[in-house]
Amino acid sequence: MMSSLYIGATGLKSHSEGMSVVTHNLANVNTVAFKQQSMQYSDLVSQFLTSESNLVTNMSQVGAGSMPGSIRTLFTQGGHETGSAATDLSIDGIGFFGVTRNGVTNYTRAGDFRFNKSGELLDPSGWNVLGHSIKNGVESKSSTAIILEPSAFVMPPKATSNMTVCSQLGGLKNANNDPANPFFSMAASWNGTSSPPLGSSSYSYSEPISFYDANGDLRSATIYYDLAGKDAGSTAVEYLIALEPSQDASGRAGTDSAGLLMAGTITFSSSGQMTNVTAFTPPSSGSPSDLSAWTPASLSADGYPTFTAQTRGVVVRTNGGTQAKSDTTQSISLNMGLSLSGSTSAGLASAAEAAGNPAAIYQANTSSSLNPVASTFYGNTCASISSKRDGYAEGSMTDVIVTTDGIIRGKYNNGETQDLYRISLYRFASQDGLHNEGNNHFSATPEAGVIEEGIPGSENFGTLSQYSLETSNVDYAREFSLMIVTQRGFQMNSKVVTTSDEMLKKALELKR
Repeated sequence: MMSSLYIGATGLKSHSEGMSVVTHNLANVNTVAFKQQSMQYSDLVSQFLTSESNLVTNMSQVGAGSMPGSIRTLFTQGGHETGSAATDLSIDGIGFFGVTRNGVTNYTRAGDFRFNKSGELLDPSGWNVLGHSIKNGVESKSSTAIILEPSAFVMPPKATSNMTVCSQLGGLKNANNDPANPFFSMAASWNGTSSPPLGSSSYSYSEPISFYDANGDLRSATIYYDLAGKDAGSTAVEYLIALEPSQDASGRAGTDSAGLLMAGTITFSSSGQMTNVTAFTPPSSGSPSDLSAWTPASLSADGYPTFTAQTRGVVVRTNGGTQAKSDTTQSISLNMGLSLSGSTSAGLASAAEAAGNPAAIYQANTSSSLNPVASTFYGNTCASISSKRDGYAEGSMTDVIVTTDGIIRGKYNNGETQDLYRISLYRFASQDGLHNEGNNHFSATPEAGVIEEGIPGSENFGTLSQYSLETSNVDYAREFSLMIVTQRGFQMNSKVVTTSDEMLKKALELKR
């Protein structure tokens, strides 16, 4: 009877502990990324009872009650709810975020992170989120606390180095025909000391183009076109690229060649497709009509002719008045749709030689490669097909985005983006070996085994979603069912205690 009293007491204690687990789960039903727990009950050691009937088998045993066993964390995937910021992140699949403070590293599924005024990405408990910094597109090999440096909030300007200008030129007419050299009539007619430097009757069609200088200022230029001639089904078009002469900061400034950047020819087949391009750079001084001083332009690594633009620094307003920015120099490749190999001159030493060797202009360049988008000579109209450039002005950060593979990408008011960090994910040989530290944190223990760090979305790691938070994985129906079962278990054990007490009372009454 005494033993049954104590056995009932163990049942009361173990079920009260079980009720604590149930209520802990229900208390965290709205906790971000909370992982529910499950009580595993264990029985107490059994006592052997020896009697004449069990001397052979020695299997008569009586139990001593129950005790709270292991409390397991169920790491099943929770649902998702909408977050209020791009740094509200949820993991869809396997993995934990890494967070650190004072040299201690913990792990969490809760992704309700925010940047503080110092640029640190923190969780609600003030722990720094771990990731890999990205500098100039190169990702660091070691993880560190994600902290945006002051330089990350301002993107420095980038000068244009590549430009694409593809046009439909079927409507060109021969407006400027110099019998001495019909392929460079516009170049010979340019006068940088006049306004305009090239009269409207000296070309058939023009397009404005623009590029960014090293100061981040947008510069305007013009590309002029004119029909140069036809031969055996091939068509030659001359083009000229120039700045406003007043913007020229090169040695040609103030001369007749002021503003000139490059001139050349485009050859089209009878079907209107590009077959050849030539390009020449203007003389460093003297008259542009001296075509022997126009030398072949250099070729970029992609096979496009390049020109050098030297521009005067613009004047900007400051608190103290005005300030002139420094002059800039940059090399720009021009893609008109044909990638060349070897030379931009079709074998000509200068633009002047084209007059005596027109075959060099009209012949197709068999080693060239035609792009999917290229200038054409179709129809009877002129229009722009494609005009784009790289480079950009200085920009200030306006927002951040986080990609599914963990890249924290800054968005800037110049329309550009920049990769700043990659958030790491961590997984364990046995996540059941993690120790619950509270505040949605877990710490690694020897029982968790090997820790692996990886990229979200790669191998067996989950992907990230921004503006999303993982919800608690508590199952209401399960917990309420367990609550009833636990309460009934506690009730039955309390009945055991009271019944054992009544039996003891009756036994004590026997001596009266």
